[in-house]
Amino acid sequence: MKATIHGVKIRGVCATVPAHVSYFEDELKHFPFPEKSSRRLGKVMGFREHRIADPKTTLCDLASYTLNYLFHRGYLRKEDMQAMIVVSRERDYPVPGNSKVIHGQLGLPRDMHCVDMYENCIGFISGLYTACSMIAGGGVDSVVLATTITGACYANIKDRNTYPICGDAAGVTLITRSDDPEDKISFVFHHDGSRLEVLMTPAGGMRMPRSSETAKMFKDKMGNFRSLNNKYMDGTAVFQFVMEEVPPLIEEICAYAGVKKEDIRYHLTHQPNRFMLEKLADLMGVSRDILFNNIVEKFGNSSCATIPVNIAFNLGKRLLAEKMLVCFSAFGAGLSLGAAVCPLGNLEFCDLIEHPGNGVIEYTD
Repeated sequence: MKATIHGVKIRGVCATVPAHVSYFEDELKHFPFPEKSSRRLGKVMGFREHRIADPKTTLCDLASYTLNYLFHRGYLRKEDMQAMIVVSRERDYPVPGNSKVIHGQLGLPRDMHCVDMYENCIGFISGLYTACSMIAGGGVDSVVLATTITGACYANIKDRNTYPICGDAAGVTLITRSDDPEDKISFVFHHDGSRLEVLMTPAGGMRMPRSSETAKMFKDKMGNFRSLNNKYMDGTAVFQFVMEEVPPLIEEICAYAGVKKEDIRYHLTHQPNRFMLEKLADLMGVSRDILFNNIVEKFGNSSCATIPVNIAFNLGKRLLAEKMLVCFSAFGAGLSLGAAVCPLGNLEFCDLIEHPGNGVIEYTD
């Protein structure tokens, strides 16, 4: 699917990460492999540290805390909010949806529209497309997009294939209507559901509810210990998918958006690990300096929140004064691919903050 939406722009980005840091060095003893082997893998992949929220802090708490920070700073006003999209692969309750939980936590206007989206790694780009479509369709002039995830504290520390990369975070992005003819965002999406087993959590849904049987640990073919309740990733298959599919995706989005690849100032991607992104930059024929690969080693892979963290951490205050052409890209469970090209900059805010833990939603200086 391809689409270009005119008259929309990103006005601000704020990302929140938990204050608690878990260090790869401390996790080595839990992996069912020799420490030397794990250290070697960590060096190649860029595993160093990641942010993990405590069990009392949910994905809605992270998002609400971020929004309260924006209210506190005067970047947003509750009474001006017209629509909010909340994207996540998890939820605070089976019913109601996360957007309604956040709405209640913050006491938001009753006449605003709240939408929930279930998404994984491409969730920021999917949510951005949905927000832009809502504005283009009329009825609202601005949309708050919250991409948020927690739950890393429940991940299986005996699975070296997934645990070192997991991270928690929330991103809040403000998208508004614009009269500037240069303000437009082009999108391309691809999906291949025939390969869904490459990256999935087998149990926990309606097809296989969680039970004492699905909770039983077993040793997989890679030597990791896991249960059917844990996320499974075939790292080799995911790597091949990204290497084969993402470079053509970037060529496609640039051609569709009518821009040259060399005109892209930065590639702001979803981040699985440093090794994969270095190889991806080489295959794309772009400098590693413009395709950041440092998010997993500092914060972890926070699924749909990685791109906002990437933006805020690597570009931050620069985007308050500068404007540049960027390409967003993401890939993951589905298997799914998404990319977007747009001008980004002259933002009203672009901050990275820490959440103190314990389910706090109120922000104080």
